[in-house]
Amino acid sequence: MINKKLRLLALTAVLGVAVNAQSIQDGVKALYSGKVLGAKAIFEKQGDKPEATYWLVRADIENQDKAGAQQALDKALAAKPNDAWLLAAKGQLQLIAGKADEAKQSFDAALAASKGRKGNDPEILNAVGAAIAKEYNNIDKIGDINYAVQKLEEAKAETEKTKNNWLRADILTNLGDAYRKAKPGDGTAAFSAYSDAVAAEPSFAKAYLKNGLIFKSQRNYDLYLQNIDKAIAANPGYTPAYDALYEHKIGTGDYAGANAVADKIIANSDPSPWNDYYKAQTFYLEKKYDQAITSGTGILQKMGDLVKPKLYKLLAWSYVDKGDAKSALPYMEKFFEKADKDDLDPLDYNLKATVYAATPGKENEVMQAYEEGLKADTTVAGRVKMLQEAAKFFADKKQYGLQGDMLSKILEIKPNPTINDFFDAGYRAYFQGKEYEKSWKVFDAMRTKFPDVNYGYLWAFKNSRFFDSANAKNILIPDAEKLVAFSQKDTARDAKINAFTAASVLSTYYVNEKSDKETGLKYLNVALENAPSDDMKQQVQGYIDQVSKMNSKPAAGNGQAAGTKDTTSATPPKKDTTGGQK
Repeated sequence: MINKKLRLLALTAVLGVAVNAQSIQDGVKALYSGKVLGAKAIFEKQGDKPEATYWLVRADIENQDKAGAQQALDKALAAKPNDAWLLAAKGQLQLIAGKADEAKQSFDAALAASKGRKGNDPEILNAVGAAIAKEYNNIDKIGDINYAVQKLEEAKAETEKTKNNWLRADILTNLGDAYRKAKPGDGTAAFSAYSDAVAAEPSFAKAYLKNGLIFKSQRNYDLYLQNIDKAIAANPGYTPAYDALYEHKIGTGDYAGANAVADKIIANSDPSPWNDYYKAQTFYLEKKYDQAITSGTGILQKMGDLVKPKLYKLLAWSYVDKGDAKSALPYMEKFFEKADKDDLDPLDYNLKATVYAATPGKENEVMQAYEEGLKADTTVAGRVKMLQEAAKFFADKKQYGLQGDMLSKILEIKPNPTINDFFDAGYRAYFQGKEYEKSWKVFDAMRTKFPDVNYGYLWAFKNSRFFDSANAKNILIPDAEKLVAFSQKDTARDAKINAFTAASVLSTYYVNEKSDKETGLKYLNVALENAPSDDMKQQVQGYIDQVSKMNSKPAAGNGQAAGTKDTTSATPPKKDTTGGQK
């Protein structure tokens, strides 16, 4: 008996929970501070209370133990099948399982069970709204995010005069999460909700970190770090803030600073094999990939599915960087399976693309990975960089159409795309891949954007000669006319030959197809003025003499004056590292 008591006391100490810290609220605060195991110990001691079981389920979800969460809930539901707290937990697990309709029924039942004389219980409203807000992006936008907003706004209204400041701060923070998902890319309402949360309860560090994440998504790292500092000041034991700071320092190459933060994380965390993660990360940063893999797989063997998703990411990158992307594949896929979508960095999608790029037959998955990354990154610079990497991947595979699709997106994203941006998409990608109509669209936009540069007029014309050679779409002839008009006032070296070639096409079309002798002669005279040699001038003069004597429509030609050659320049502009044009 004495030995059993000693072991129990030792376990309690290991979990960082004082023997007399028994309230559910103590467990909630431990959970929010990142001490999941300590929180579980508290909730398990209160297992006869449905509210404690609800929070135990939340802790198990946080701990990647969905089976444990379901087991704890099933046991409690067997005793109290109509309890509001348990029904709210049931709805969240149903969302995780992809059962949105069943989850909605559970949430409605939870609210009905909690409804009193004064209306819905704000704590149950909060539980319902929080469940949807958390899981919404994780499983293909499952659940009704507007329903979550509605319930959380109702909970907010119900707690206008509450003395439970922690509850109000939690409601407002969950409301901010729901706002962010209901209006992607617009953080205004979320920022206001998070700010109201810390005004209600200054120690609620989670709201500061959430505000910081808005600034991180905008790549405003100064304000991101300021909010991390505020979160740590509000709760010095708040490990998620230290973890965010650790990842930031890793990303900026401040490895010494990251190791110092890791020490703080370990000091404020439950004792666990997970703490060896930071040793594995250090091996990776030192490019000791085999040691990183050995250390990481050791953690995995001890903890199994209870490891945090970023361990899978560390293992995947370790294999990629040692040149074994094939071995990285299962770890990368496990990372994306396990990770909370809200925690994914846009660069994480580069990992997915990198691993799939090294896997034969995964080209479609590479494209999808880049598209997911574009949705995750809200900054122009980040999205452009990702598209450039995607374009390079497809160019290396000689998949020029897909390369063009990526480069065309840069034209949509950049506020002021350069001439080279247009040329990369239109010529180096689509034209090389014989995607002439897509190439034409790029150059048509280019001549609108840069009306004083010849490339848009010239390459639009070159493309329409392929996909509209008979002017069936009424594109070739307008293109030729625009090129002639531009070339006649252009001073570039190839202006005369461009005017000659386009005029040859026009003269043939108007004489042969339209029986319009006068317009045909007009363009033959343009061709004569711009002929590249004396021999060609004599040939064009012969056509002029012939057409001048014609009274009837000649035989149809092939899209240019008989005997003339297409001598338009096919030389692309040279790349300029300043983004301009040489």
